[in-house]
Amino acid sequence: MLGLGLLFLGGSNNQSVSNTHGSADLNNSVNNQLAPDISLELLSGGTINLADYRGKKPVVLDFWASWCPNCRRDMPNLNRYYDKYKDQIEVIGINLHENKNTVRDFISSQGINFPIALDPQSVAARKFGIQYTNTHFLIDKEGKLIRTIPGDIKESDIQSLIQL
Repeated sequence: MLGLGLLFLGGSNNQSVSNTHGSADLNNSVNNQLAPDISLELLSGGTINLADYRGKKPVVLDFWASWCPNCRRDMPNLNRYYDKYKDQIEVIGINLHENKNTVRDFISSQGINFPIALDPQSVAARKFGIQYTNTHFLIDKEGKLIRTIPGDIKESDIQSLIQL
């Protein structure tokens, strides 16, 4: 199941983001393209719009699934960083393809405090070129994509985003 899960989104091997401002290469480098606008349902109710954070706070997007062992390991760490830096940064977890009850049970069991958005139709995943779970995007205060982090995020990643 893990092998299938890692490639469950399919698509090309080119990790890029297409948006109204062209295509941005996201291979761990600074690219300064605006992040795609996404609007997703929140697990807690309501809707979250990524563009609403422009000019306010930097954002970390975390694409995850409850069955992903790396996500299970990484999310508690990300939650600690969120608790520590939530006045300076927003963290948004974007769940991939799971039903609300599964997501709610996992979030509750892990004590996750940051907002969780649902992406059952892969709208956000397609816009961000997601091919694997446990992928993070760092977005600066102006809404520009700064870096992608495949795999676990570190506190130093959060701190570097805050310092921009």
